[in-house]
Amino acid sequence: MNKIEKIPIFVKGIFLLIVLLFSIGIYLSIPVLFNYKSIENIIETKFYSDFDINLKINGDIKYQLLPKPHLLISDSSLSIIENNNQDMLVDTKNLKIFLLSNSLYPKSKISFEKFEIQNTNFLLRQKEYSILRNYFHNSKSKPFYIKKSKVFVVDDNDETLIISPIEKINFTTSPQDNFKKLNIKGNLFDLNFKSLWKKKYNSQTNSQLEIDFEDPNISIKNQLNYNNNSNYKGSTSINFLNKNIEIDYRVKNNLITLKSTNNAKNIKIDTKIELSPFNLNANIVLNKQNLNFLIDELIFYILNLKPDLLGNLNGDIKFFFTNIEHELIRNGNINLNISQKTINVSEVLFNIGKIGPIKADIKYTEENGDIVFQSSNSLLIKDKKEFAKKFQLKLDKIKDINVLHFKIEKNITSGLISIFDIKINQTGDAVKNNVKSRYNIRNSQELKSLVKNIINS
Repeated sequence: MNKIEKIPIFVKGIFLLIVLLFSIGIYLSIPVLFNYKSIENIIETKFYSDFDINLKINGDIKYQLLPKPHLLISDSSLSIIENNNQDMLVDTKNLKIFLLSNSLYPKSKISFEKFEIQNTNFLLRQKEYSILRNYFHNSKSKPFYIKKSKVFVVDDNDETLIISPIEKINFTTSPQDNFKKLNIKGNLFDLNFKSLWKKKYNSQTNSQLEIDFEDPNISIKNQLNYNNNSNYKGSTSINFLNKNIEIDYRVKNNLITLKSTNNAKNIKIDTKIELSPFNLNANIVLNKQNLNFLIDELIFYILNLKPDLLGNLNGDIKFFFTNIEHELIRNGNINLNISQKTINVSEVLFNIGKIGPIKADIKYTEENGDIVFQSSNSLLIKDKKEFAKKFQLKLDKIKDINVLHFKIEKNITSGLISIFDIKINQTGDAVKNNVKSRYNIRNSQELKSLVKNIINS
């Protein structure tokens, strides 16, 4: 008896800890012996109750202890059913349903904490957009997680329009912090992105969406006021190429309209998108933009979009440039046509004040690892007096000159600009001068001096 009393306290503590851990292990492990297949109807019913998603068990059900106690279903179907019996269906392997600690034993009232699926393909049709929207807006589901999966956006003929790999999706609802949240990390049009959608738990109409793309760096913030499936509106703030754009939009039936807010100053958008059939008609006004930004970044980026990024997009985009930050060129426009995953330049027109318009054909090439902007141009001289004044020429020197033809190359990597193949046409399109030499131009003053020397020669 005395020997027992002399056992150190820490040894007793270790013994009690071992007993406790052993008991917990037994408690957690015993459910593995139960045949969960016998209560699959109960599992399906409870799954719908906890997640607002219909579950159809098609395969085996196993209890697994790690990483947390859960049911592993080898084959199952998940669906969201609307009141009109339209549903969104997905088949998945290895569905994990995590159990609450107080419902490990089937004889007790079974309850779920969350579920997780991986390596699953989701087919999303246009008619199913509203199903998903209504689910996330109205559901009071417990959390669920989707990992390493793909979303296939398809048309009514099941032709794939977009493939979006998804690294993870987390959906949580929390009355405690009064928000529903949908976090997505994935890839869209070969661009990595992160997004967060959230709405107040009891709000019926308002929600917020934030999307951040990595390369190029694009940030989108959206406020949505949702009325019904075919009629809703909102506002969006887009930060792209360090330019901020604020847009109001509205969706009504099959028409989406995008329009800049009333306080927009330097970027204005007026766009219509028809969904059936899909067609885009966009007018974009850029005010007080630097010419180098337009050539080096904006136009280059648009014309070099990857075909997959264009998807099924068809239509016209018209850019209007006003108050350009350049000594000679003040305004202009570029018209683009998108068809069959290709962007074609239909018109490039810039104006040199009152002098006249410059029509151009433009393209970008790669030379020795450098990006080169190439432009073939024709300047129609409408106001010869203004031309003579701008380039410090005598009026009689240009009285018979109607058109100047020239080519420009700009090495975007180095910033070097050169002008060459200069042709001066007189009345009747007779060529007065044909200058083949190539000249490097660093600024507008050097350009003025070059034009003056060529015409006076």
